[in-house]
Amino acid sequence: MAHLYKQSRECQCGYTTFDRSNWRSHKLSCKTVDSDKDLRIESLEKQLEETKREAKELLAAKDEQCKEQLAAKDQLIKEKDRQMFELAKAPRTTTVNNSTNNKYVVEKHINVFGEESIEHISPEQIQALLADPANAVPQFIKLKHRRSPGGVNQNVRIPNQKRAIYQVVVAGEGEEKEWENKAKGEVLEQLYDDNSGHLEAEADEDTRVGSQFLVHQDKVKASVDGEDGGRRYKEQLDKIHNVVTNL
Repeated sequence: MAHLYKQSRECQCGYTTFDRSNWRSHKLSCKTVDSDKDLRIESLEKQLEETKREAKELLAAKDEQCKEQLAAKDQLIKEKDRQMFELAKAPRTTTVNNSTNNKYVVEKHINVFGEESIEHISPEQIQALLADPANAVPQFIKLKHRRSPGGVNQNVRIPNQKRAIYQVVVAGEGEEKEWENKAKGEVLEQLYDDNSGHLEAEADEDTRVGSQFLVHQDKVKASVDGEDGGRRYKEQLDKIHNVVTNL
């Protein structure tokens, strides 16, 4: 008979039947079957939660590993930058008259940086510079270094435009002089301080030209302290850099 099984069906609860219809009805109502389903569902949910937890831990570990690798790279870059700067500061070896020397030889008539002569600059030229306050300091530097007789003030240069390093003439052993590497910012600041101070001393506040120049200088000094975010001061240093580039 089609409605009967050849062998009896037995449920976990102990119920037994040959009848197909009875078996289907029992499976739908048996609490043991429902309980077994719940256990399986609960087990699967636990497995899913465990998988999620393991995935989060794995992602966190990878994130921490990436952070450590980035930190190591940053440290390596900083160390390389330090080594490059130290290397730039160190004197290089040059050959002079077939003899090895560990310094850049400078002709004796060249003035040490910061000790330039200004005898070739007339008072009239200085007053003309003061009439253009925004460009007075850079143009004074240009006039002092480029136009010096015999090139006696040609004591600053840029050996490599791709690096923030300048070279200036300094006193060496005895009467010798040599080129020394210095940071770009340090040299630019010294150039501005020394030359702006000289022009301020030449400016007469009782004249229109002198007064306008001194007012401009006050604004630049305020810029150094951050009044305009350092914009005016940076503009002055950029102009001086352009002058040095073309010396």
